[in-house]
Amino acid sequence: MKKLIVPVLLSSLAFAAPSMAAHPMCGKTELADVMGDMKDQMKAVKKAAKSGDIAKVTAIANELLASVDKADQYVPLVISDKKELNATQQADFKDYQNGIKFLKGAVTDLASAKDIGAIKMALGKIGKASKKGHKAFKMDCDK
Repeated sequence: MKKLIVPVLLSSLAFAAPSMAAHPMCGKTELADVMGDMKDQMKAVKKAAKSGDIAKVTAIANELLASVDKADQYVPLVISDKKELNATQQADFKDYQNGIKFLKGAVTDLASAKDIGAIKMALGKIGKASKKGHKAFKMDCDK
């Protein structure tokens, strides 16, 4: 019995490893491109906020808002790489869209902020939304 357990365990580990590898499209999707743009826009908006340029923050926030609208259209690769979604994937996609909806509200707050205090509050909300969304839906492409 013991002689049988070790080979079975080793073979199951050997076959399990490839299934844990990153998806071949990881980081190469339309959503990944949009998220890259959003990352650049967030860096720019933080720089503008740090310098106190409220007009620039508003302009960049409006660009960010357009990117958030684009991101809402795409299904994260971690949910599915197919156009047809099963019931579980549809529920996960709905959760993703709810997260994007919250993010859109925070970015809208940022775009309408009239002082640095309001900008900082909006950036805090965006940070929380981003962290929560990445934890749930970002695929680790380094595997």
